[in-house]
Amino acid sequence: MQSISTVIRRNGMFLRRRDLLRLGYSDRHIRYELGRKAIFRVRHGWYSVPDAPETAVLAVRVGGRLTGVSALESYRLRVPRRPQLHVAVPIGACRLRRPGDRFRRLKPSDPVRIHWVDRRTAGESSWRVSVADALLVVLVSEGRDIAVACASAVMHQRLLTPTELDEVFRRAPGRVAAWRCLVSALDESHGETFARLWMADAGIRYQQQVWSPAGRHDFLIGERTFIEIDGGQHDPAWTGDTPSTWDSDFDRDTTVVIVGGTTHRFNYRQLYTDWPRVLEAIRRLEADDAVISAYRRRHPYHPSVRRKRRRSAPESPVRAP
Repeated sequence: MQSISTVIRRNGMFLRRRDLLRLGYSDRHIRYELGRKAIFRVRHGWYSVPDAPETAVLAVRVGGRLTGVSALESYRLRVPRRPQLHVAVPIGACRLRRPGDRFRRLKPSDPVRIHWVDRRTAGESSWRVSVADALLVVLVSEGRDIAVACASAVMHQRLLTPTELDEVFRRAPGRVAAWRCLVSALDESHGETFARLWMADAGIRYQQQVWSPAGRHDFLIGERTFIEIDGGQHDPAWTGDTPSTWDSDFDRDTTVVIVGGTTHRFNYRQLYTDWPRVLEAIRRLEADDAVISAYRRRHPYHPSVRRKRRRSAPESPVRAP
């Protein structure tokens, strides 16, 4: 017979006591696995393994499944983080627990947002809802910017087809129908989504994901000005799963200058806390680009042609005294 921890991993990381008993395990087996810390009790009657996702453990401890932004983040999507844990709970469920303490009841002050769902679709063993159901919750409960950012992340990773996305919007309230045309699979991060939406609101004309000899850029303003929205991976102190792009960014910016362009970078802190100044800078970049581009059309740059040096005027002869 396989170990209980192996069975739990093969069944979605979470199993109830009655499920284990149905599979032929006894309470003695469960106590043995608990004693050697191969499994642990999430809440009354529910068991999991130490390597289960932390947010999944919190959701099951509350009494439901991850949904909304919390569920989309568990699918490794680059979505905006929210201060609350979004949990789908069957209608009529009781004995909801605090996410950090399975012995205490959930309080209104806990950082948890409950979404009541039909018991027939609530599921029993899974710890998160489907991508479509999670996105539907986002459309219902979040504002335009976050909802469009989440939908764009789903489409960028191709977790839904355009037809399936249309179906999600059809199930959503009519007030969000206009957001469907704002979704873009070109967005590689929620920072790009926000910048795109806010520039469009301000009347800034741009092209997205434009190629140049230096590679692909987030946005092109005018003819020669590239805008990059930099997340944490662009920092030299980045410690994430992927390497830092700090050095390669400098190489790319140098190539852009060589081919006659310019790159301006804005980080997430500027984007989220100082957008008015960022917008003012982009407007100035747009105006300067128009002037410089017009000048360069009249005076093309030819690096191979050297300018002739002016001859110095002949010195006047020195008269003898």
